[in-house]
Amino acid sequence: MIDSVVWKRALAVCVLAWGTAAHSALPEAAQQDVQRRLDCYAAANPSTCEIALADSGTPFGRVFRGSALMMGVEVDATTRARAMEDLRSAAAEGYTPAYESLAVFLGRGAGRSESLQWRWLAADNGDAAAAKQLSGRIGFDGTDRQSAADRMFLSWVYCHPASFDSDGPVMSQLNTARKASPGADLAQVIAQVHAKRLNEAKAKAENFLGGCVAGAYYLGSLSPDDQAWVRKTVRARMVQTLKKIQEAVRKFPDLELLTVPEYQDLLPPP
Repeated sequence: MIDSVVWKRALAVCVLAWGTAAHSALPEAAQQDVQRRLDCYAAANPSTCEIALADSGTPFGRVFRGSALMMGVEVDATTRARAMEDLRSAAAEGYTPAYESLAVFLGRGAGRSESLQWRWLAADNGDAAAAKQLSGRIGFDGTDRQSAADRMFLSWVYCHPASFDSDGPVMSQLNTARKASPGADLAQVIAQVHAKRLNEAKAKAENFLGGCVAGAYYLGSLSPDDQAWVRKTVRARMVQTLKKIQEAVRKFPDLELLTVPEYQDLLPPP
């Protein structure tokens, strides 16, 4: 079990790093994508508006179009093929939200095996929703150290404050903040929402280090040697996941909205 003094020290190290970290302004192209998405909240036909987002040619727009097409009233074979093409092309570029979207829509049909593969890829790349879905579906008998490591890793991804929040509330929060400050430009609205998320992330970080990292639920039935192996294995996997989150944000700046960059280095001591 991680000592409280140790995890508080780890959090303090992360806090010190915030002094040099800043929530950067999105590039103009990414801001335009986000602005068009927010405009869909007030559109007469939000679904048609979301479908048109793909006109930008970005993975951001293609994921929204693919999802809008799949959630339409009538989804025939042609519509499904078009939606899957959007989602698969975005996933092929490494756009993390596309992984979980593919998992969701493939899981509704005959593609459940492929859905599971996409969901694991999403979790490995830091998608909190994917980790939550997987955690309740994989086998765990309390004695297998590999299954314990898998479950504990998923809990880390779900608990970590820097994991991608792909369930949808961020855009809704931006829309609410925009309506509350109609005179503010998009950069100001983004900064307001980020400040709120950053404040909420402090408690999440404490829970991550104080609860998820300890992993008592997953380790209780294992030997001390197996417990040490699981902790080492899970930490190493999370190191890679946090690197993937950072790489994805560098490649796709709009993904900065779905994470809390100030916490992207938060890990317990080795």
